[in-house]
Amino acid sequence: MPRGGASKDSLEAAPPRLPLSVFLSSLPSLLHGYDTGVIAGALLYLVPALGLESAPGLVGLMVTACTLGAILGSCIVNSLLSSFGRIGTLRLGSWVFLTSSVLSGLSPNYWALVAARFMAGVAMGTSSATVPVYISETSPAECRGKAATVPQFMISSGILLSYAVDLAILAIFGGRWRVMLGAAVIPSIVMMIGVHTLVESPRYLASKGKTDEALENLKKIRGTEDVGQEWSDIVSGLNSGEKDTATPRASLSDLLKNPFARSRLIVMVVLQAFQQLCGINAIVYFTPLILREAGVSSILSKLVSDGNAASMLSTIVAYAPKIPALILAGKLMDRMGRKKLLTTFTPVMGLSLVTLASSFRFLPAGSKLRGALAVMSVMTYGIVFCLSLGPVPSILSSESFPGEFRSAGMAGSVAAQWTFNAAVSLMFPVMQAKLGTENVLWGFAAMCALATAFSGKFVVETKGKKLEECGAD
Repeated sequence: MPRGGASKDSLEAAPPRLPLSVFLSSLPSLLHGYDTGVIAGALLYLVPALGLESAPGLVGLMVTACTLGAILGSCIVNSLLSSFGRIGTLRLGSWVFLTSSVLSGLSPNYWALVAARFMAGVAMGTSSATVPVYISETSPAECRGKAATVPQFMISSGILLSYAVDLAILAIFGGRWRVMLGAAVIPSIVMMIGVHTLVESPRYLASKGKTDEALENLKKIRGTEDVGQEWSDIVSGLNSGEKDTATPRASLSDLLKNPFARSRLIVMVVLQAFQQLCGINAIVYFTPLILREAGVSSILSKLVSDGNAASMLSTIVAYAPKIPALILAGKLMDRMGRKKLLTTFTPVMGLSLVTLASSFRFLPAGSKLRGALAVMSVMTYGIVFCLSLGPVPSILSSESFPGEFRSAGMAGSVAAQWTFNAAVSLMFPVMQAKLGTENVLWGFAAMCALATAFSGKFVVETKGKKLEECGAD
């Protein structure tokens, strides 16, 4: 296979069982997306129902509760991955997702809801580290980039699903927020069934000395007995790690003592920081509120008369193009490469935010042009995010560390992602109230410019390389 990238034929020639394995292992990402997006519609009714109109800090805490839980999840995931394996960790998370969904739908008050969302966040934190590692360890080099975009596709699909569910519940039940949140029980059950059908990562089993089981699982995932060369690469990579006196249980502190792994972690942490500082989750969580402020009801008045319904409908319209964009990202990941996607499309994110901010400054509130520009800007922003800072940081994080540091490196990278996610989500409603939506959007646009420059300077390309080569010094 050519080292420079995978051809169309090579992608279509992926092992026959790999697509199913990738899909099932990415189901936790669907729940991640649903729990992230469902609060957007629920906020339109939660805020007045709980008397939070004059308490933006409490609104920010409620939205950010998932993220705070995810920070905890990302802090404990390295130990879980070492003790229970990749699949054991996903199965444990499926139970947490289900429990939190039930509790969210039954929450009697504000603090009970915060606690339920915190619990969901713990599962989101563990799965956001586990899913990319599992996919990177079970996918061949020639289609690993394409496979690794599936979790981001599932996150976006989950968010879109949550928006659609919110709108449907609004139409049927009149905006009952507990029904919106409790509906997560259904995808939670689907996820639980799916992850219980998966087999453990061969690389993980080999690192534990379970070579016979590892080889059998590799054959199952590939759907063939002919895995000799790949098995040899796995064993060679493991032996190389042993020569460096590291162990498969390497902790974050062990990683920080290794100069090469530490330098890779710094780059991954900064990338994850930029992913959040460019405003993505502020946009996801608060899109209905932003579009309502932009006056989208003026351009949808002939379809719906309710302002909240108009905001939700426009949110779906603005968000839907992210799904085909992620399909395109999967095709481009192993052709253009990770670094080029970052440097090409991140600047367009900034331009979209500039356009959105300008519509607030220069166009009158309630005008159809302002509403149309707001929807188009959010739509464009989401599309190019899916081609750049959306999937790439997690893909690089799952590929860039030596095998013995992969779990710890991914955990550290994801912990940074969730920490910055929490900071942005918690502060956005406060900054919006104090500075105005327009000025906050200008700040996000500036971060996009910095992210582009950083990616061009420090990101190392992994396109077309075997996993053991990606993490080699």
